[in-house]
Amino acid sequence: MKEKIKKEKIKRLSILGGMLVIIAAVSFCGGMLVSGKYETGTAFADKGDVEWARSVGYIKDSIDPKAEIPQAEFMKMVMEEYGEKQGGLRVPTGAENHWASEYYALAQAKGVIDCSCQIKPDFPLTLKEAAKFVMLGINRKGNEQVVSWEEVESWAKPAGDAEQNITYEQAASLIRKMDDIYTEKEWKVEGI
Repeated sequence: MKEKIKKEKIKRLSILGGMLVIIAAVSFCGGMLVSGKYETGTAFADKGDVEWARSVGYIKDSIDPKAEIPQAEFMKMVMEEYGEKQGGLRVPTGAENHWASEYYALAQAKGVIDCSCQIKPDFPLTLKEAAKFVMLGINRKGNEQVVSWEEVESWAKPAGDAEQNITYEQAASLIRKMDDIYTEKEWKVEGI
């Protein structure tokens, strides 16, 4: 009789242990799916930069990632990532009456645009210009030298010549890395 009760207890514990293993596995996999760390075909792959930029609203689904990005759209990404609002700022010459004027005004006020920047909202910008905006956006936010211009240029995927116009795809890689640094430094705040 004792032997039968002992076997029954072992059987119940085995079933309970098996159920706990299954629950733990399902919880882990479910967490991976909810967090966005799982994509079809790659067990633990992060979203690509363009998909990330689309998911946070920086790039519309209708935009070709290989198309050149206008300066105003890139400036909007940088300043939304910068994450501060401030009204009543002076809009720099060249951005007056433009839909992105508030982003340019904030960028100028925060030092993300320096004196050498040419304001040309509707024209593409070079990798060098984009890298400078991102570098200033990171270094000004932290009030310290965190990254260099050259380092930011190296983040562009695919890599490009500093004097060539950047694409939405390259812009997404720069802004995502900016986001990673802001998260690491705990600088994330509400966007514009």
